Amino acid sequence: MGLPATNFEINSADPAKAKRFYSDVFGWKMNDVPNNYTFVDTDAGGKGIGGGIGPLRGPKPFVTIYIVSPDVNATLAKATKAGGKVVFPATKVGPTTTIALFSDLDGNVIGLTDGK
Repeated sequence: MGLPATNFEINSADPAKAKRFYSDVFGWKMNDVPNNYTFVDTDAGGKGIGGGIGPLRGPKPFVTIYIVSPDVNATLAKATKAGGKVVFPATKVGPTTTIALFSDLDGNVIGLTDGK
């Protein structure tokens, strides 16, 4: 069985504007947290995954999905060996959570998280 997708992230040059847009368009519930970041609740009766809206982590806006990996560094190494490029190295973003971002062969940004 493969690694599961867990959430999405929208990186924006203007997170406040993006937050209003997606709330207006989709009715998503927004929960502001520190560092100019917003957790997004898309739950519709148990359908959908959560996500976030935050500031840029690269030169331009992008939308990404996060994949849960038991070893973020090992999966990042596999991605780069297969031709991907590191966008954001493995970094602890909370007391127990580590994330990383890489671009695939087409330049799509994919996130990794240890899911903690």
